[in-house]
Amino acid sequence: MKKIIFTALAAVIGLAFPAAAEWPDKPIKVVVPFKAGGTSDQTARIYQKAIKDGEILGQPITIINVGGHFSIGSRQVMEADADGYTFLLVHIALMGGEGSGAMDFGWRDFEPVAATGEFCVLPMVRKDSGINTIEELLDKAKAEPDSLIFGANLGAINHMAGIMMEQASPGSKFRFVQIGGGTANFTALTGAQTNTTVLSGAEVVKFTLLPDGSPNPDAEIKALAYTGANRLPALPDLPTMKEAGYDMEFCIKSWWFAPKGTPQEAIDGFAAALGKAIESDGVKKFNSERYFTPVFMSGDELQNDLDVTWTAIEPVAKLAKKK
Repeated sequence: MKKIIFTALAAVIGLAFPAAAEWPDKPIKVVVPFKAGGTSDQTARIYQKAIKDGEILGQPITIINVGGHFSIGSRQVMEADADGYTFLLVHIALMGGEGSGAMDFGWRDFEPVAATGEFCVLPMVRKDSGINTIEELLDKAKAEPDSLIFGANLGAINHMAGIMMEQASPGSKFRFVQIGGGTANFTALTGAQTNTTVLSGAEVVKFTLLPDGSPNPDAEIKALAYTGANRLPALPDLPTMKEAGYDMEFCIKSWWFAPKGTPQEAIDGFAAALGKAIESDGVKKFNSERYFTPVFMSGDELQNDLDVTWTAIEPVAKLAKKK
C-alpha cells in the first residue's frame, strides 16, 4: 500500500514540476549584423550547415541578417531574452563601435561564447583608378588629404583598418563615409561612390577570382596589399603591408556572443557545437579556401584574448571617434 501511495505521489509531483528540458529544445537564432554575402554571413552559414549536417545540436539554426550599421543587429541581441536561443556573430567591430563612440554599449555587455577563425584584410581600389600600389594610394592620401573617399562601417573593421593605414603613413588622410560591411562596400567601390576600402580575404576571393582561383578578367576592383603576416596564397604576387614598407598587420577573429545572463548550459553547449563544427570537412574547406586561420577559443582563453584585444584596439578606436 505504501509503495502505491509513494508511486502516485511521485506521479503527481512529476505533473506539477516537469523535468527541465535539456538545452537545446527549440530552434536557435544567430544574428549577423551585416547584409548577406559578407565574411560574417559566409562564416555563420558554413557553421550552420556543419552543425546541421553533423547533427551536432538536434535543433535547426536560423541566420538573421540585419543590415545598416552593425550596432543595430548587435543591440537586438543585447536586448533579447537571455534564454539561450539567441546568439550574435560579430568581430572586432563590437570593440571599435564602443571605443569610437559609435554606440553606447560594447563587448562587455554580452556573454562571450567562442572565437572561430581569423582573417586579414586587403586595401582595395577600382581597376580604373590609376593607382597600382599601396604606396601610390597612401602618397595620394598624403598629397591630397581628405580627398579620397574611404568606404567604411564607422567604428568597424574597415574604419579601423583605414585609420591604421593613415598611422602607418603619417600625413595620409582619408575621408571616411558610412557605407556598411563588405558587400555594401564592394557595391559602393564598383559603383564609383567611393575611392577605396578594405575587404577580407574571403571577399576578395569571391569578388575578384574565378572558381578555379584564376583572376576574374571582369572584376572591377583590385587589391593593393595584404595585412597578414605572410602573403595571401590566392594572390602570391601581392606584397604584405610590411613588405611594402608599412608597419601594419590587421587580422580579425570571428566572435560569437550571447545576451548577458544567458544560462551557462547554453553558452557551453553552443561553444561545444562550434568546436565540433570547426573540425568538420565543410568548415575546414571553407577556412582553407577563404584563408582563415582555424582558431578556436572559449572559456577563460577567450576572455583573456578579448581583454588583450581591447587593450590593443581601444586607442585606434578612439582615433576613429575623431574621423
